[in-house]
Parts: sequence; C-alpha cells; structure tokens
Amino acid sequence: MAFTLLEMLAVISIVGFLSMLLVPTLVRSGDKARRVRCLSNLRQVGIAFHSFLPDHGDSFPMDVSTNSGGTYEILTASYLAHGDSYLAYAHFQALSNELANPAVLVCPADRARAVAGDFSSLGNQNVSYFVGANADVSLPNSLLAGDRNILPAGSSARALVRLNADNPAGWTREVHGLKGDQLFADGHVERVNGRMVKLPKRNAPIMMDLLLPALKPAPPPPSALASAEARGSRALDWQP
Repeated sequence: MAFTLLEMLAVISIVGFLSMLLVPTLVRSGDKARRVRCLSNLRQVGIAFHSFLPDHGDSFPMDVSTNSGGTYEILTASYLAHGDSYLAYAHFQALSNELANPAVLVCPADRARAVAGDFSSLGNQNVSYFVGANADVSLPNSLLAGDRNILPAGSSARALVRLNADNPAGWTREVHGLKGDQLFADGHVERVNGRMVKLPKRNAPIMMDLLLPALKPAPPPPSALASAEARGSRALDWQP
C-alpha cells in the first residue's frame, strides 16, 4: 500500500505542527541548562576566591598587593583610567592556582566570549563575569562577581558600573536575556530573573564598583590620505 498525495500532505502538516510545538520547549530547556552551568561556574569562582583568603590576610585579590599575588595596584590603575580600563580579567588571573581551569570564566550562554587556552593568555575576551572591586568578606552581601551584561540606567556600556541606591542598573538582553546570575562575598550565588540589578540593603557596602570585562573598541581604519602620506614619507626616507 502506498500513501496518496493527500495522506502525505496530512502527515507533513502534522509533523510540522508538532515541530512548532516542540522547538520552543527545546529552546527553553537549552537556556535552562546553560543557566545552571553558569551558576555552577560562579560557585567555582566563589570557592576559588575563598581559597585565596587564608594565605592573604582574609582579603580578596583586589585588596592584596601584586607583590603578594594580588591585584591592588592593577585596581588602582583601573580607577586612574576613569572607567576606560580593560584589566578586569587580571583579578580572575590572580586565582589561577585556585581555579585551575579558565573554562569556568566563560558562561555557556555567552557567545561573545571564548575559553582561554591557559591563564597566562587570559584576557577580557575570555571572561563572562564582572568582579566587585570593593567586595568585602566581612560584608557577606557584597557583589563579588556576576554576569557581565549589566548596563547603568541612562548610560552606555562601560568598563566600570557604580551601583548604589541612587544609581540603578539593569540586565541587557545579552547572555541570559534581561536577567543574570550573581556571586556574593559569602560564596552563595543567586539567579536574578528580574531586569533590575539591585544592591542588597544589608551586609553590603553602600556603593559597589563592578568592573566589567569590556573589550577595547577596534581602532578606526587609516584614511586614504594618511596612507598616502605614509607612503610618501617612506619614499623620501629611501636613499639609493
């Protein structure tokens, strides 16, 4: 027995309809799995930060001199750059002995970041998470790290987000889509499903400075005139 044309069209229609029903479910399941892995990454980062504490006076790398394996001088240089610093990765690089695997610094939902081959080659392009510059282990609700897709209200993306009660921030559509994950100074992680990024009112600094792993903008291409001038200069410099 063979299918008639009408029967075949009916089967194709049913398969297409079922596919329309199943695809959104599969997409949501994939998003949920990536979110779970992101939370796992942040937990491992939290363990690494806390493993760093005992040998460094109960301080996070941001409060420890580079002479002792920390990043205090790098943090100072970031502030001097007035928010145009691209050194956020260095604070995670200081945890290389505790983290061991740089893959945990990339959220599986972050398609704009790639896993570094090793910590020596780590850069912002290999990091999906911000770091709380003034996170304090004695203030357990300090924001220690979290998804990088944060945007200050009424501002464009920057390498530094200053978060307080009067300066709100929000999640962008990048990474998890108007939501994100956060790691706190006591090591616990939270899934934030709301659009706003809020600083806890208790057991946290009055203001948090979040250093984002921003990428340097590409330099503008040289103009045709500049290229011609360069060629002319080289010609004048040449002597037979």
